[in-house]
Amino acid sequence: MNLKRQKVTYFVLSALVLLNLPLFLLFVRPEIEADAGETARIDQVRSQLTRRVKTLNGLKDIEKRLNESRDKYRRFSEEYLFPSAKGTSELLETLDAICAEAGLLRNRVTYRLDPEPAFGMQRLAITLPIEGGYANVRNFLNILESESKLVIVDSMALVSEREGTDVLRLDVSLSTLFAVQP
Repeated sequence: MNLKRQKVTYFVLSALVLLNLPLFLLFVRPEIEADAGETARIDQVRSQLTRRVKTLNGLKDIEKRLNESRDKYRRFSEEYLFPSAKGTSELLETLDAICAEAGLLRNRVTYRLDPEPAFGMQRLAITLPIEGGYANVRNFLNILESESKLVIVDSMALVSEREGTDVLRLDVSLSTLFAVQP
């Protein structure tokens, strides 16, 4: 190629390059910037979505734990607590049976239900006057302790002792809990 052709070719190529620069700045660069902006927005939305998924998974885990806790509470209530609907009569029948088995004489029972439930349970305080020998009282406590239903011995107070006999009169303070239905 001759020098003149080379210069013309060089000039044409230079003009095309210079012409491409404004075209690049007008058309291509805004598209690249817009694409970068969209990429940033997509990353931001992805980040928000990841946080929301983590929050949702955390809430699902809490819900799962709450359901497990409710099931455990329900099983505990069924197994260890007297039913709230007929619990008092069932409790008195159980105490009568335990007194009879231990060989104790049971007098009139008094009980007091706490007015306000606490933690989904309501406490029932019972005063159980009993008469019998020391061995009978010990047997009563052993049988009561082996019962599956929750009965707490709060205190025992000696009321009297018949002189010359082994007969004791005790006021046994007991308590139990009833599950309060929401």
